[in-house]
Amino acid sequence: MLRYAVCLSLTFFLVGCGEPIANLDQPKDANNNAVANSEAPPPETASSSPMTEQATTETPSEEKPPEEPAPEPKPKKGVIHQTTDEVVDAKEWLKKQGIEARDGNIEGVDPFSQAASGYFTLAARASTLGLQQQVQHYKALNGKFPSYKEFMQMMRDNRIEFAKLRWYEIYGYNEDTGKILVLVDTVAKEEGP
Repeated sequence: MLRYAVCLSLTFFLVGCGEPIANLDQPKDANNNAVANSEAPPPETASSSPMTEQATTETPSEEKPPEEPAPEPKPKKGVIHQTTDEVVDAKEWLKKQGIEARDGNIEGVDPFSQAASGYFTLAARASTLGLQQQVQHYKALNGKFPSYKEFMQMMRDNRIEFAKLRWYEIYGYNEDTGKILVLVDTVAKEEGP
């Protein structure tokens, strides 16, 4: 009995009740047929001549102008759901002034900034997880972490991209520790976009 009720409800859900929603508001006659709206043009009468019918059904032999291609959509300004394959050598970048490795903590003083920070922190962790495991497998097989060049080759070979970060953040790979880090440019962060 339950199976029958589930099948019946799925049928109504998928097929519908048979009458389009737009026709529900139209008045009905005695046979439950929709009555023509007063705004609709009147139906043709029997007195129309065959010549007028033929003239109305024929289309003029004008050529249509060629269709213009649709404009390309503008790129999104935000970074949510966008990806990047840009990874820098963390050892070199950490030597620069104003660059520091982010510790992975969620920042923010209010719930909205904490939610945004949480999105970027968790997206970075989730998107780098698979490649981080490949680095660990490489170390188990070779006894050392891959060099920066080998790491980038692994990314290209597997077509791996990470979640895009904010304008002042970039991914970095440290070949000494085998870790994929998020590097923060504190100077750019303070200056703003």
